[in-house]
Amino acid sequence: MKVLSPAAHGVVDITFITVLTMAPIMFELNPAVDTACFVLAGGYLLITLLTDFKLGLFKVIPFPIHGWLDLLTGIALLAAPLLFNFPAGSSERNLFWVLGLVSVITWFLTDWKAHTRSLMTDQ
Repeated sequence: MKVLSPAAHGVVDITFITVLTMAPIMFELNPAVDTACFVLAGGYLLITLLTDFKLGLFKVIPFPIHGWLDLLTGIALLAAPLLFNFPAGSSERNLFWVLGLVSVITWFLTDWKAHTRSLMTDQ
């Protein structure tokens, strides 16, 4: 069931970016994970600003492509604790798994085919 419109997805994106940016302050994370959070937040912000939807500023990336990037990032976030051997119960592992789950669940709930404004079709 696709319950999130592009605009609602944009709100989730902004919340996600905020959590990624605040995570190093809210949790005692490894310095490398702090850096990863800031890089991910910057990447998500860039993708959001470049996407062709209501919250996009430059509208270069089609909304469905934004979706595939979100899904791939969510899968990467879920895999990171396994790939980098984060200790069981660590803040790093829990943070990445929660963010990965949120990303994948949001992908499944978003209507990626919803009509969005396009620079190519607007007169």
